[in-house]
Amino acid sequence: MKRNADTFEEFLNESFRDGISCRELRLSTEELAYVKVKYPLATIKGLPSDVSADGKSWYEVALSSAMSEKVDPSRDVEDIRQENKRLKLEIEALKKIAVK
Repeated sequence: MKRNADTFEEFLNESFRDGISCRELRLSTEELAYVKVKYPLATIKGLPSDVSADGKSWYEVALSSAMSEKVDPSRDVEDIRQENKRLKLEIEALKKIAVK
């Protein structure tokens, strides 16, 4: 799939554009694995159907709202706390500006 990765990526982008977050897709085993890595929070259900001659099967794929974001396992709790702290300070600063 390495050679077709760009084409498959375009297919996924086209399938989930304009806010569409749930689609029925016919995927190969390799394509299914790619979707699971790219969208680790996606809900994927196999649909009752026969495997086609090209080895693909139908799946219902529902993506999370953060479709293109991968979960970064190296980001620890302290990083998240720091980000929350920064965002709270930014919100407070915006509130002060809005009051003026």
